[in-house]
Amino acid sequence: MSYYHNCIIDIFNFYPILDFELANYFFIDITDINDNIYNNINELGGYMNISFPEEILNYEKKIYDQRQLIEISRALNSTLDYKYLINAVLDMCLAHVQTLSAGLFLNEDLDMEEIVLISDYKGFDLFYPLEHYKIPIDSQFVQFFEINTKSFTIEELEKTLISDPQITLLKEMGVHLVVPMKAKGKIIGFIILGEKIDGKDYLESEKNFLVDLASLGAIAVDNAKLYEKATTDLMTGLKNHAYFQNRLKEEREKALKRGTNLYLLLTDVDKFKNFNDTYGHQAGDEVLKSVAKVLQSFQRGSSFAARYGGEEFCLVLTGIKEDKEAIKIAEEYRKKVEEMIVQYEGKLLKVTVSVGIAKFDPVLDSKTNKNLIERADRALYECKHKGRNRVTFYSDILK
Repeated sequence: MSYYHNCIIDIFNFYPILDFELANYFFIDITDINDNIYNNINELGGYMNISFPEEILNYEKKIYDQRQLIEISRALNSTLDYKYLINAVLDMCLAHVQTLSAGLFLNEDLDMEEIVLISDYKGFDLFYPLEHYKIPIDSQFVQFFEINTKSFTIEELEKTLISDPQITLLKEMGVHLVVPMKAKGKIIGFIILGEKIDGKDYLESEKNFLVDLASLGAIAVDNAKLYEKATTDLMTGLKNHAYFQNRLKEEREKALKRGTNLYLLLTDVDKFKNFNDTYGHQAGDEVLKSVAKVLQSFQRGSSFAARYGGEEFCLVLTGIKEDKEAIKIAEEYRKKVEEMIVQYEGKLLKVTVSVGIAKFDPVLDSKTNKNLIERADRALYECKHKGRNRVTFYSDILK
């Protein structure tokens, strides 16, 4: 046994196995790689006049699959970015089995009574709006998978769950395989896969691998959801103050290391206390939600918006080459809010905002967020001093 095992290790060294993540990025099918491994083993075995027993080949395949699952686990646990994880799980499914269609049904909120189709699905043609595709938590379909945590083809499910409306829905989409995603003992969603490119049935080894992948994906996605909730302001949907401070630190370090620009926009609603006194706090909340939505629309790439506190918000801009670009973004945001009308209990409400801008300084801001925030706050104060509803760049105050 050890002799054969050493021979196979030598063959693996002679034919290097592609790293999973690279295979994923270049859409190289892991199944093809598996087939190539066997072909190479048998081919070289023939050259060396060695016949490898089938159990050894199966043993090596299991080792290979376990190695892939370890790499997948590392990749999935390297981030808490919810959207990234969803796409990563789907891409890994596409990479491992020969199909062009993959999607996720997920319970995105603890209070939701339905598992819904996530918009990042790949390859499926939908005949109805996205919101049509949902599976009730208390349905027979979900209860079945609570007990049977393995993957099933649509044909297998049709025989077990007769006339189930969820199966009809999935069949209309072109789903061929359903893989449950379970975390903390509960079904949180499903991976759905379309027909294989070659038209063949899914192999048991593929089904088992996908169940393991779904289990890893479910834990990672569930953790990401909890992190998302912990770092999000519930009222506005923006990131909260703690997230802002941590993320600003990360972006400062990147800017310092790469020698790139970084801008902090600090903004608040003008005369917001007077607004609340006139129209009430609930009307004020609606205004803050609307302003936050406008600010959120200016997020690009690694730029991000957050609620600093009360009626104050911030936007951290990365990838900006010149000061005038940051000023232009701030002006566009200010104008959009000025033109915005908020309807509340039959009233048409309007507000304005002021924006203070500060630019990252490699000397002053290398160790702390404090100085950068103070400069943006000083620029915002200057806006108030000069009449509000305006944009002020900190460096302009010094001129």
